Amino acid sequence: MFSNNYAHAIDNQLITKSLEGNKAALTQLIKRHQDYIFNISLRLFLDHEDALDATQEVLIKVITNLKTYQGKSQFRTWLYRIAFNHFLNAPKQKMEKMLMNQQQQQQVDKRQMVTTQAIEMNEAVVEEVRILCSTAMLMCLTREQRLLYVIGDVFGANHQLGAQLFDISPGNYRIKLHRAKADLLSYVSGRCGLVDAKNPCRCPKKTRQFIRQGVVDKNNLRFNTDFTYKISQVVNHQIEEVCDEVQLNLKELFQDNPFQVKAKIDELLNNIIR
Repeated sequence: MFSNNYAHAIDNQLITKSLEGNKAALTQLIKRHQDYIFNISLRLFLDHEDALDATQEVLIKVITNLKTYQGKSQFRTWLYRIAFNHFLNAPKQKMEKMLMNQQQQQQVDKRQMVTTQAIEMNEAVVEEVRILCSTAMLMCLTREQRLLYVIGDVFGANHQLGAQLFDISPGNYRIKLHRAKADLLSYVSGRCGLVDAKNPCRCPKKTRQFIRQGVVDKNNLRFNTDFTYKISQVVNHQIEEVCDEVQLNLKELFQDNPFQVKAKIDELLNNIIR
């Protein structure tokens, strides 16, 4: 996900041309990074339109402040600090409000278990629910914890880089990330059958419930669409010691989600750069 020296050199060349007024270079520079911003935003806000809006707002800030970039850090580090500050301070979005109280949803699930068995579904719809449900799990965390987990565990930033991105010490970053992992693991334990086979929840059962409740439209998929790769395929993996199998399964569950490329982002970009 994060740039190496060669990619950093390309960014710097594009920045120089952009500041000289070359709109094509500015467009290329932003396109190199916009999909990552959108995918992080989507996992924070769990809604495509909210994620697109947040991505556009970040891109506007990056373009507006590009002349202040001094090259003291890699461009991606500078860009992601802007994005993170924006995400952390943005107003609470609609899916955050809807999904913060999981207890009510659990009661609905129990009432619907018997009455939803006859609903037809296919593998694509079940996968839609797996992606949606796994992303919704992150709502048990604070927004800062979600961002820490997505960057540190899902997209694989090492502790040194993570500390730079969040502008904190490596030691503080490790503590915060550890707490986020522990809180997420505590929430998921006893729930998701993909993380631990002993857990009761299974995707087909959840799919029937979500279709019945109108959460998922099997004719209009929002999450299992618009992608070529899984997150694990665009992340540079580093082999790390994992404390237990459940935690490893949890990490793999998120990395198996799509890395989405949205055509609408290019439309937004064309509106910003004229």
